[in-house]
Amino acid sequence: MKTKIITEIKEFVLNDKQNWFDLTNDRFFDEPIVQFASADNTLFADYKSIIGKEHLTPKEAFETEFGEGTFQKGTVISVVLPLNEKIRESNRKQKDWPSKEWALNRTFGDGILIKKTGKHLEELLAGMGYKAVAPYTAGWFKTFASSTGPASIWSERHIAYAAGLGTFSLNDGFISEKGMAVRLISAVTDLVVKPDKQAAKNHHENCLFYSKNKCGICIGRCPVNAITEKGHDKLKCLQYVYGEDSRKLAVSYGGDLKNGSGCGLCQTNVPCEYKIPVA
Repeated sequence: MKTKIITEIKEFVLNDKQNWFDLTNDRFFDEPIVQFASADNTLFADYKSIIGKEHLTPKEAFETEFGEGTFQKGTVISVVLPLNEKIRESNRKQKDWPSKEWALNRTFGDGILIKKTGKHLEELLAGMGYKAVAPYTAGWFKTFASSTGPASIWSERHIAYAAGLGTFSLNDGFISEKGMAVRLISAVTDLVVKPDKQAAKNHHENCLFYSKNKCGICIGRCPVNAITEKGHDKLKCLQYVYGEDSRKLAVSYGGDLKNGSGCGLCQTNVPCEYKIPVA
């Protein structure tokens, strides 16, 4: 069953007509990585104290969608969508704002294909006779103010960590086997399969700054000094990435006002851009 799901998701992402970027004459996203976590993984309960009590467990997310008492056992499926090399390369030389390619990916890649992949997960599982919900695509998905800054009721990075797909970084990114320049989506289902193992010894293992006490290149890449040796200022980052100037830039490139241009400078031209640097 796992093999079938992995194959189906890979084929969907690689072959979907909206995963094509005319500007680069290539895909927005390369072949995804798909892994599985048990809904009983104790990390999901821990996230209530790590992120905030508003953060949902898999059971809560499932029952928010399908009703109280509908969930007994199940699985969380997490997908890593690696950004294409041409998009990443275009952003490496940027100093203040993202490249046109990176900014337009926010509208036509991130803005469309991520949610579309989540919906495909739901439909795929439904076709197998199981219920599934991708919380990020649901009408009830929302953000909230946590003690460390803006947060959401379903953190794709934390879900991916529970599925053994990677670890966190100094800039609050997620370093997967395909690096940090990735996007994430997940779904909760009542299908039960064997979960993938959590290979990391700790939640910062893939980050050179934490694991080797060196690097910190992302600090210098940030145009608004939102990253320091003490970590990442989420609010300062958010105001830059979604601020008025970002929105104007996105529109000037032909992108969407709401999505903004993004930034991504700390995700590119760094050792963890497309791989685990300590591997």
